[in-house]
Amino acid sequence: MNTHCQSCQQPFGVTEQEIKFLDKISPVIGGKKFAIPQPVECPQCRLMTRTSQRNEQNMYRGVSVASGKPLITLYCPDTEWGKKYTIMTHEEWWSDDWDGLTYAKDFDFSRTFFDQFHELCLEIPHVNLIQLQNENSPYTTGTAYCKNCYLINCSENCEDCLYGKLIQNSRDVIDSDYVYDSEMLYECFNVKNCHNCIYVSYSQNSFDCGFSENLKGCKNCFLSTNLNNQEYRFMNERVTPEIYSQKVAEFLGSRESVAKANEILKALRVKRIRKYSNMMNCEDSTGDFLTNSQNCTDCYDVNDSQDCKYVNVGVNVKDLVDCSNMYLKPELNYQVMGTIETYNVIFSIYVFHSQNVMYSEFCFNSSNLFGCSGLRKKQYCIFNKQYTKEEYEVLVPRLIEYMKSTGEWGKMFPAWMSPFGYNESVAYDYVPLTLEEALARGMHWKDRDQRDYLPQTYVVPNAIGEVTNDILKETLACEKCGKNYRIILKELLKLKEAQLPIPTKCPECRHAARMELRNPPKLYTRPCMKCETNIETTFAEGRPEIVYCEKCYLDAVY
Repeated sequence: MNTHCQSCQQPFGVTEQEIKFLDKISPVIGGKKFAIPQPVECPQCRLMTRTSQRNEQNMYRGVSVASGKPLITLYCPDTEWGKKYTIMTHEEWWSDDWDGLTYAKDFDFSRTFFDQFHELCLEIPHVNLIQLQNENSPYTTGTAYCKNCYLINCSENCEDCLYGKLIQNSRDVIDSDYVYDSEMLYECFNVKNCHNCIYVSYSQNSFDCGFSENLKGCKNCFLSTNLNNQEYRFMNERVTPEIYSQKVAEFLGSRESVAKANEILKALRVKRIRKYSNMMNCEDSTGDFLTNSQNCTDCYDVNDSQDCKYVNVGVNVKDLVDCSNMYLKPELNYQVMGTIETYNVIFSIYVFHSQNVMYSEFCFNSSNLFGCSGLRKKQYCIFNKQYTKEEYEVLVPRLIEYMKSTGEWGKMFPAWMSPFGYNESVAYDYVPLTLEEALARGMHWKDRDQRDYLPQTYVVPNAIGEVTNDILKETLACEKCGKNYRIILKELLKLKEAQLPIPTKCPECRHAARMELRNPPKLYTRPCMKCETNIETTFAEGRPEIVYCEKCYLDAVY
């Protein structure tokens, strides 16, 4: 069935697969099924609404509501839209000193559900950062089992990593994103099992390489692309080790030399042949960055999963539609973001180890919840109020029928409920909007704090060999956005070792530049540029890149 999106007015379709899924996941309460209606927004607008609720890298100084202690938090203490969240430290939030049931409310059938739930969320304490068993990594979020890490997010089992996203099982990684099982990297993107590389992207099992893309099993390759099991390649040409060292040295040490290498790499990226999708060992699947998955349609950054549609970031997931950041065996979820091991959850965010949860947030080890926030080890609760099973099964149907009458049933939390500005949320990475576009959609926008944009007075030496430890005391200003940033000792030592200049952009702008190395999560049907077989790819027709189907790509590159 085809319809038009109520937000962007673009046409979109709802498949029979989705209709069957909606019927499957529609809740049955007290023996009666409550049908979830078909979506009224297109997949991209649903993604934007969902991920506007997630901030991964913008941090602020705040104060704990429990102890008055200063803390670092994802929640800005004074937003332009005037909604202030109460915050606790991680230890305080998980302690037994407070209970979410003390915030219990009766539902008011004269007001909308979303208004009342938003008021509950503002009252309930929120944990300042999402962390689990880290060591000496206070300035990280969405992290677990990390040690000595700084300003990384969505990462696990890492050590001595700085400035990055989705770094897994790695160490000594700086200014890099989507890194797996690697070490000693700088400015790398989407690499696995790589060692001692700089400015390398879309590569695996490669060592001592620089300013290159799409390397597999390579060593000592520089300014090269689309190589397999090669060594001592410069601009894809084989050279002697001595000549290789001489040529590489010409592109290191100074800001101008590194800028020149990046300009050459940029041209090489346009010229190289690309596979239609970054997909490996998948069956009946479409999207990008998929591994070991089957029957996953229009999915991105999904591994070891099956029977999913419109999922962005999923690890070992099954039977999900319209979900983001789902980990470790969530099953049968719809319009959900940020879970670990959930079953039968709909229209919720940050629900861990729970089942049968609807329209809730930050609930853990719980079941049978509706409209709850900040609960742990609870069941049969509505707006944080405890009910018996029988009472729950009487009141929830009334709530659903009421939400049908207000037009809220079947819709995700609207973007105006987000505690974050659109431009500080993950949605901004996926679908960048201007201030005017975001406000027109009813989203927030975080204005910059002028205190973070002071002019730079320190003159950074051009050559890294001339930089002293004095720079560690200085405040720099980003050459792109003007935001202030600092250089820390661990970063300076890495730059000196790799003979790379001091970065002239702030960490946020450096991250944004790396994110430009991947396409937005949107599929286009277009012909292979060699055999003209139709392919589904994130490369829109008319773009300059050379895009082949899998067969033509393998024939050309291997």
